[in-house]
Amino acid sequence: MRITISPINLKAADERGALHYFSTDRTGEFLLVYRNAGSISGQHYHKGNSADKNPEDMLLVQGTASLHCRDLNTNEEKTFELVAPTRVLIQANVWHELTAITDIVFVELNSLVEGSEDTYRL
Repeated sequence: MRITISPINLKAADERGALHYFSTDRTGEFLLVYRNAGSISGQHYHKGNSADKNPEDMLLVQGTASLHCRDLNTNEEKTFELVAPTRVLIQANVWHELTAITDIVFVELNSLVEGSEDTYRL
């Protein structure tokens, strides 16, 4: 499956909470998204026409979610359980659906325009 799931590195933790870090070469507008438990997002794929959707880069920063994917090139299907904090890279031509198991917060490293110009539904 052309999905990469990796933890967001922990730099430090103390009585105040935790500090995590990641690096990216992306700039510009990003999306900060709050979803309620039981809600479904996505249900689409990207062709990779937008550089910031190839791959789609998402940071789950709070909560637990289920990510169901289908590679449109191979028809392989897989479901992943995501537990924050985690980073997900979704390659072009992978249909994906995100179900919030708990209330979740995630960041997409792209703008609304980039997403809408390279989003396709089956």
